[in-house]
Amino acid sequence: MSWTDDAEKELTRAREAKKLGNEGRVRVSARRAVSIMVNELQKRVTGKNYGSDAVRQLQALAEDVGFPQEVRNAAGRLQARLSTDFASESKDPIADALIIIECIRLRLSE
Repeated sequence: MSWTDDAEKELTRAREAKKLGNEGRVRVSARRAVSIMVNELQKRVTGKNYGSDAVRQLQALAEDVGFPQEVRNAAGRLQARLSTDFASESKDPIADALIIIECIRLRLSE
């Protein structure tokens, strides 16, 4: 199985969790899908080191001015901790993950 298949599998898990109303699992799977893409980016692009865990990778992406603002904003929302009332900054973690994934996919295809 390829890294793109692995990322797609995590997105499928996120979609299934959303249908079940399990927002925590949605966030985790969306983060994992992005992490798979970031790991591949780190392997292929010299000088890119965003760390090895999903949250750290998202934090680094959110700060990387080499990415479009839309991607940085999505990464910021997806990495954010839940508020004290358990609300997430990311209202749609799957959509946020897809914004990041598509940008990385384009960069890897160049």
